[in-house]
Amino acid sequence: MRVLEEGLVESIVRRTIDTAEARLRKYAFTSTGEKRPERKPLAKLKGEVEMFLKTRENRLLVLYGLRGVGKTTMLAQTYFKLLPQIPRERLVYVSLDKLRPLGISLNDFVRAYERLLGERIEELSQPTFLFIDEAHYDENFGITVKDLHDSASNLMIVVTGSSSLPLKLDPDLMRRARKLRVPPLTFTEYLLLKKRIQIPEELSAALKRAVLSCDFSGIEEKLGGVLLKFTEKDVEDYLVQGSLPLYLASPNPLEDAYEILRKIVEVDLMREGLSETTREKALGLLLLLASGESLAYDDLSSTLGLAKATVEKMIEKLEDLEVIFPVRAYGSLGKVARKTPKYKFLAPMLRSAVLYEFGLFERDSKTLGMLLEDAVALYLHLLAREKKLGLHYDAQRGGADFILKGHGEGVVVEVGWGKKGVRQVLKTMKKTGLTCGVVVHNGPLKKKGDVWFVPRELFLLTL
Repeated sequence: MRVLEEGLVESIVRRTIDTAEARLRKYAFTSTGEKRPERKPLAKLKGEVEMFLKTRENRLLVLYGLRGVGKTTMLAQTYFKLLPQIPRERLVYVSLDKLRPLGISLNDFVRAYERLLGERIEELSQPTFLFIDEAHYDENFGITVKDLHDSASNLMIVVTGSSSLPLKLDPDLMRRARKLRVPPLTFTEYLLLKKRIQIPEELSAALKRAVLSCDFSGIEEKLGGVLLKFTEKDVEDYLVQGSLPLYLASPNPLEDAYEILRKIVEVDLMREGLSETTREKALGLLLLLASGESLAYDDLSSTLGLAKATVEKMIEKLEDLEVIFPVRAYGSLGKVARKTPKYKFLAPMLRSAVLYEFGLFERDSKTLGMLLEDAVALYLHLLAREKKLGLHYDAQRGGADFILKGHGEGVVVEVGWGKKGVRQVLKTMKKTGLTCGVVVHNGPLKKKGDVWFVPRELFLLTL
């Protein structure tokens, strides 16, 4: 790099550090200067930061998830938490999507920072933080991060990016890194961020145990008037447009959510190696999935005019980016392989956004039912990961929507916007040998035989 170019990069680095506080303020504070409420994953991020300050361990944290889940906001909140105790020049926030158009790599940025600071990274005299946002915009960021991690004991690196980010890092480094996946908003987080309604953690924990054990006895005594704090419209608003934080400040959240999908298709899928011809069909694929029809790979291939292998690859990449996730058929490996998974939108509002963009969105029982099924699927997906359980659906005609099973325990779950019966749940319970069934419905909490009928608003308080 020529001297003139070095001076230019140093100027950009200096400006990046000097303006970070002003640029991040809108993420951490409201327009009136109030601190924004904190998402649950932020507590873990803060804990990792505190551990680094005490022990100089946990020097790399990978923060990843679907676009729009609030990763930048969490970085901003961490930045302002550290600002009173760490010198501003040692709190470095850089978004790589801003460097890329300038032709500056992360490595260029770090070397210029060393010159400005007057210290080599491996010889840092004080704790220093490097917050790298939108890391996937630099194809070689993984190499730079590995070099920094291996050489600097007084540096903590927090990297954010899409859900495929861990796949871009050195496998050995990923084994040593701390990883924090940021999911879409749960209903309890929605109530906190939007309505400032705090749902007691003890209640959510009790509801989670009730779902997994299929025993809701005594839950009503623990509610303490919680259900009176929000309305049926709050439940609907969460399902339609409240599962991503962008609804907080957006005049039209569904339009903004669709823009997230456009970026995923135009930017992320391109970086994942999909051709322009294939990417042009991605939004059509999402529309087919959003319509709620159960489509086999062959049907998708025929409708989109793409080879079956191309459709499967596109779906795989959308899974990696956490736009959708699969719920696979229950049964033998052969049966699972033959059946196309049911694909659910990780954030229910992405389904709303696709339908809205194509003029197909109606706030009716059919659409709300699909969105509720997405939300229940998200909750079960998160529970399956936490408890190391399998999440499936019953592919037989008249089978239940979901089967959560493993380690000798499990629950069969059926979802409906209106009233539901027990037939589907009982059929799948018999097939799976499970003795626990839950119907998420519009009605009171009650038990019928081995099946609990759980009001949808109560189930949504589980996480």
